[in-house]
Amino acid sequence: MPTNSAAELASHWWEGSVIYELIPRCFADGNGDGIGDLDGLKQRLDYLHWLGVDAVWMTPICDSPLRDGGYDITDYKSVHPDLGDLQALDTLIRHAHELGLKVLFDLVLNHTSDMHLWFQRARWAERGSPERNFYVWRDDDKSYSEAPVLFRHFEDSNWQWDPVAGQYYLHRFLRHQPDLNYDNPQVQEAMLDVLDFWIDRGIDGFRLDAIPFLFEREGTRCEGLPETHAFLRRLRSRAKERCEQLGREEVLLLAEAIQPVHEAMPYVADDELHSAFNFALTAHLFAAVAHGEVSALQTFLSEFRQLNAGCRWALPLRNHDELWLGDGHLVPEEIVDRVREGFPNAEGHWLNWGINRRLSPLLNGDPRPNKALHALLYSLPGMPCIYYGDELGMGDYPGLRDRDANRTPMAWTSERNGGFSKAPDPLLVLPPITRPGYNCQMMNVAVQKSLQGSLLNWHRHTLLSRRLLPALRHGDFQLLENSHPGVISYIRQSEEMTILVAVNLSGNPASTRLDLSAWQGQQVREVLGGCPFPVASEHWFAYLSAYDYCWWLIGDVEPESSSNSDAIADSLAVSC
Repeated sequence: MPTNSAAELASHWWEGSVIYELIPRCFADGNGDGIGDLDGLKQRLDYLHWLGVDAVWMTPICDSPLRDGGYDITDYKSVHPDLGDLQALDTLIRHAHELGLKVLFDLVLNHTSDMHLWFQRARWAERGSPERNFYVWRDDDKSYSEAPVLFRHFEDSNWQWDPVAGQYYLHRFLRHQPDLNYDNPQVQEAMLDVLDFWIDRGIDGFRLDAIPFLFEREGTRCEGLPETHAFLRRLRSRAKERCEQLGREEVLLLAEAIQPVHEAMPYVADDELHSAFNFALTAHLFAAVAHGEVSALQTFLSEFRQLNAGCRWALPLRNHDELWLGDGHLVPEEIVDRVREGFPNAEGHWLNWGINRRLSPLLNGDPRPNKALHALLYSLPGMPCIYYGDELGMGDYPGLRDRDANRTPMAWTSERNGGFSKAPDPLLVLPPITRPGYNCQMMNVAVQKSLQGSLLNWHRHTLLSRRLLPALRHGDFQLLENSHPGVISYIRQSEEMTILVAVNLSGNPASTRLDLSAWQGQQVREVLGGCPFPVASEHWFAYLSAYDYCWWLIGDVEPESSSNSDAIADSLAVSC
């Protein structure tokens, strides 16, 4: 695959951007019916602008019976009536753009709801007809036996008998989500038409859900087949052509491919998609924190950077699904074992192939590893992704159905229901968090905004600082050797500046030596505090407390100027 330097890849708006994922139904209720909606989200866009993110990623908003959080779609060209309508979406996009925010949209390519008109028409149609061939049918359930069952706690087969059709249909996900048949050219054209529709409405990018599974072939895991990549190249070409016709910048195509890096890399070829989530990195980050040891993480980053030197990867910590670790295919089994052993709070919360917990409860409510992990996320090459509420240290609600434990309403104020909605409790989409330590009336945006040392204000100050540091957005990356097993250190360097990063992922204080002879004699000072440190040298020492981190500016270059003097004052202190 052709590779590009970090600077060459910085030509698109998304390179180095921070993406904020939210579930519209659970974010803000604008009409008081107990369900979050697009109007409520529009009213809260000012918060996301204040926080310092660049793009808003919405989970599916299309019409759906909501048996799988909206990923079971019945109409690809509509908005679910609970959320609003197309006019409300247009207003949301317009307001977001006024604030400088991009809007991303979940595009579910692999499957539909079994209530979709396409499937209802297919099951009643004759065998071999164009209507029947919109989906994948067999007379028995023996085909594609090497494809693993993804939802193993809910399904024991990838096939479901349909009594109307008199055949089995394929579903790589839940049984009410039949897989589309991409060997049918009509299916491909129908989904490209859906892409055109949303580009026309002003969407800035698409998270492409479950893209490895579009095609199936016997004797394979039915993941990432050549036919899938061929279609995605066609998708990229179609999106680029549509944007050119409209005279607008190219939209982001972001792949959800939960695969090892060497298998996910083809998705980000120059003629295919722009980016993919790096779920393998996520697993290594949690394994490093679990054991307070970074050798496997360093090895992974070193090998990964040799494979691809660009900044094309989206970097998630948590999202709306379980913390996916896999069956030994995504990452080595020893990495999975480290996470199992190192997070006792995960006991009893394993779902499918991962941990069904939010970030803060998984970390036992300790803000220090939260900051350490995000300090890495915000300074590694790529696009950091924040899951709504993680900037607060929001809790989860164990016992709710499926993954709803991680999808509870956003906490805004100390008012009833955490300010999410004024509706009576029985009408709420999901119950707000009331558990001790995470109660929404104490842990919310309003309270944390008022506390200078809160986790929320830390995230804001760090994101604003990152915005002023071009090296962290699109600079080159170089791992540094250091003398402590719990500390990872590296250099981010652009034409404008050089940033040194060191993060202690262990629960014990660490003193480490770094070789900065390449910058011998140059000034070193802390970015966030502005404190001067000893000049760079071959034997340069740093002390980090438990789960501590630091970014240092090497040389005399000042951070990038900004017209927003308040942001500079907030993010870059002038003294210790």
